[in-house]
Amino acid sequence: MGKRKVIFDTDTASDDTIALMLSLEFFDVVGVTIVAGNVKYENEVNNALFTLEYLNREDVPVFLGSRRPILGRWRTVEEVHGENGMGDWDYPMPKKKHENEHAVDAIIRLSKEYCCELEILAVSPLTNLALAILKDQDIKNRIKKVWIMGGALYRGNTTATAEFNFWVDPEAASIVLNSGLDITIVPWETTEEAATITDEEWEKIEKVGTKRSQFFVKANKVLREYSKSVGSKGSVHPDSLTVSIAYDNSLIISSVKKRVSVELCSESRGAMLIDWYNLTKQQPNAEIVLKADETKFKNYLFGILSKP
Repeated sequence: MGKRKVIFDTDTASDDTIALMLSLEFFDVVGVTIVAGNVKYENEVNNALFTLEYLNREDVPVFLGSRRPILGRWRTVEEVHGENGMGDWDYPMPKKKHENEHAVDAIIRLSKEYCCELEILAVSPLTNLALAILKDQDIKNRIKKVWIMGGALYRGNTTATAEFNFWVDPEAASIVLNSGLDITIVPWETTEEAATITDEEWEKIEKVGTKRSQFFVKANKVLREYSKSVGSKGSVHPDSLTVSIAYDNSLIISSVKKRVSVELCSESRGAMLIDWYNLTKQQPNAEIVLKADETKFKNYLFGILSKP
C-alpha cells in the first residue's frame, strides 16, 4: 500500500518548514500551496521552494494561492519567525520555480485526480481551502480529511482569545468548518504542551549534526527566542505536531467531537467557539485534539532530524 496523498497548505516560516520535512517523510505530498500569513508572501514562497530544494524534493510542485485573507485587516509576524520567516538564515535563493496554476485551482484539480483519498494538511490560515470550497461545493465529497492547526481553547497567542491562523482569516475558518468536510483540529494549547522543544532538547538536536538538524536549528532560531520571551519553555512546533498526528492517530491521547464556530468581529475576532454542552443542538463538525503524546511526537521528530 502506497503513502497517503496530501496537500500541504502553508504560510511557510520556521516550523512550517519542519512540518513540510515531516510530511515528505510520512506522506505522498502531491502539492504545496502557499497562503498569506506568517511573513511577507514572497518570503513564504522562497521558504517553501528552498526547503524542497534543500531536501532534494524538487519534484514536489508549489502553487501560489491567496496573498491576503478574505476580509479584514491582518499583519505578518516577523518578530516570531525572523524577517525572512526562516530565523534570518541567509540561505541561497532557490533555483526551483513555482507552478503557474493557482493554488485554489490546484486543490480542486487534485481533489478530482485523487478523489476520496486526498487529505489536506492545513497548518496555516484557511483562505486557500475556503476559496476552493466556494468555487466548487462538491469538493467536500472528494476530500477525505482535513487536518487543521488552528484555534485556541482559552489561551490566544495573537490576541487574548485568538490563535494566529484563525485570527488572520476567521471568515475562511468559518467557511471550512461549515463545509461538511471531515475535520480534526489541533489547537494551540495542545501543541504548546506536547510540542515545545526545551533548551536541553535543542542542544541535543544541535549535536546531531546532520543536514536536517542544522536546517532545524537555523530555521527556528528566532522562533525559539520569541517563544521563550513570551513564557514558553522553548520553541513551540504546532505544525509539526499536527502533521505527526495526521500520520499517526495514536498520538491523540484525548479528543472530543463538538460543534465549532469562529468569532468574526470585535476584540475576540478569530476566537474558536466550542459548543461544549450542545446548546445549539447542532451536529458536531470537528474533532478537537485536547491532549497529544509528547514522547511519540518527539521520537518522530528527532528520528527524522537524525537522518542524513
